[in-house]
Amino acid sequence: MIPMLMAEAGPGQIFIVQCLGFAVLVFVLVKLAFPALGKVLGARVQGIEETFKKIDQDTQETSKRLAEMKDKVAHLTEESKRRLDAALADAQQTKAQIMTESTAQVQAAFEKAKVEIQIERDKAILELRQEATTLTMQAAEYLVQSTMNDALNEKLLEKYLTQLDSVKRP
Repeated sequence: MIPMLMAEAGPGQIFIVQCLGFAVLVFVLVKLAFPALGKVLGARVQGIEETFKKIDQDTQETSKRLAEMKDKVAHLTEESKRRLDAALADAQQTKAQIMTESTAQVQAAFEKAKVEIQIERDKAILELRQEATTLTMQAAEYLVQSTMNDALNEKLLEKYLTQLDSVKRP
């Protein structure tokens, strides 16, 4: 029936009907569809905005945490360096002390060895002197016993007395 009516209507009437149909469509869209679409889009926009806010907050928190972690790492690096320097200084001091003590111990051992060597040398010399004295005494005793007889004793006695007489008396 509508196509028949349109066949009898002229181009001006069709245009008016189309304009009225468009106006009704716009009215329905404005009153029903756009508010519903506005609500949906508004909710979607709000959700997106909240998501962006959450992302911004998370980014800020992450930045803060990253800065804190960097500070902690820097602090730990400084602390580690300080401890390492202190340990190295302590090691150097301990090394110097051990070297001083060991040098003193070596020097003391050297001096002790020198004294012991001198004592042993003196003992050996004393023993050699005693042995030489003993041997000399034994040799003299042997010579005296083997060469002394009564004739020799008289001759020595005369010589001694002669020498006594020749000594000037004061």
